[in-house]
Amino acid sequence: MELRILGDTGIGVSPITIGAWQLGGPLFFNGKPDGHPDPGKENVLRMIRELGDQGINAIDTAEQYSAGESERRVGEAIRGHRDQWVISTKFGYRVGPGGVREDDSSPPTILSSLEGSLRRLGTDHLDVYLYHCAPKLEDLDAGREILEVAKAQGKIRAYGISTADPALVEALVAHDAVDVVQFPTSLLDPADRMWTLCRAANLGTQLRGVMAQGRLSGKYFTQAPAFRSDDNRSNWCKDEDYARFAVLADCLPAGTTMAQAAIRWILDRPGAHTICMGAKGIEDYRAAIAAAEMPPLDEAVRECLENTAAFLVQAK
Repeated sequence: MELRILGDTGIGVSPITIGAWQLGGPLFFNGKPDGHPDPGKENVLRMIRELGDQGINAIDTAEQYSAGESERRVGEAIRGHRDQWVISTKFGYRVGPGGVREDDSSPPTILSSLEGSLRRLGTDHLDVYLYHCAPKLEDLDAGREILEVAKAQGKIRAYGISTADPALVEALVAHDAVDVVQFPTSLLDPADRMWTLCRAANLGTQLRGVMAQGRLSGKYFTQAPAFRSDDNRSNWCKDEDYARFAVLADCLPAGTTMAQAAIRWILDRPGAHTICMGAKGIEDYRAAIAAAEMPPLDEAVRECLENTAAFLVQAK
C-alpha cells in the first residue's frame, strides 16, 4: 500500500492502521465493559505479523487498553521488526488501584506514562504519542514543554490528541501543542469542523469509529448483533436497531461491500491519512486493505451514501 504522510510530521503511514483496543482482552470499570472479548494472544500476534507482511505499517494502542496487555502484545508481535512499524499510543486514561479508572493527563503524569508504555512495548521510542483524555487548558504549555523535551531526546517523534472536541484542538493549535489528531468520523458522523481544523493546520489525521460501532459494517443489516457481556457495545449499543442502516446498501456498486464503501468514503476525503480499524479478525483487515487499494468512489455513489446517511441520522 502507498504510504501517506501524517501532516507535517514526515511519518509515512499505511492508509489502514491496526487498532489494538480490541486485541488485548476485556476491561471493566464500575461493572460495565470498557473493552472487548479476548481474541487470544497467539491469534493477535499472528494477525499483526501477517498484516505487516501485507503492507500495513501502523498500529495504535493505549496504556489503558486491557490494563497494559494491549501494549505488551503489540510489543511482542513486532519484536525484531521495530523499524518497520509506526507505533501510536496514548496516555491519560489508565487503570488505577482496585480497577478504578484514572483520568489524568496532567504534566506530572506524562513522563511516567511514557516510560511505562516504552517498557511494555519493548521499544526506546514512540512514533506518535497522544493525549487520551483532555488536558486542562491551563496545562497546555507545560505539557508541550515536557513533550518537546521527550521529542528532543528521541523518545517520541510526534504528539497530539485523541478527541472528538474541535474546540480543544483549536486550543492545542493555538498553543502549538499538536502534530496529530485522532478523532471519530464516519458517514453517520462526518465531523466536518474537525476535518477543517486539521486541514488548515496540516495536522496528521488518524480516523477512528469509521464503522460506527458496527452500524456501517454491513454485518448486521439482516441479522441483529449479539454482543457478549464483555464487549463494550453490549452496553453502549443495546438499544440500536442495526437493520435500519441496510438502506445504505442500495447505494453500493456491484462488488463493493458496505464496510469497504465506509472505508473508501473516509480515505477519499482531503487530509485523510490513516484509518484506525477496530477489527479482531484477519478477514476484516483484508477487506479493509482491498478498500484502501480501490479507486475513489464514484461521485454519484458518494452523493447517494451521504444523502441516505443524513436521512438516517435525522430520522433517529
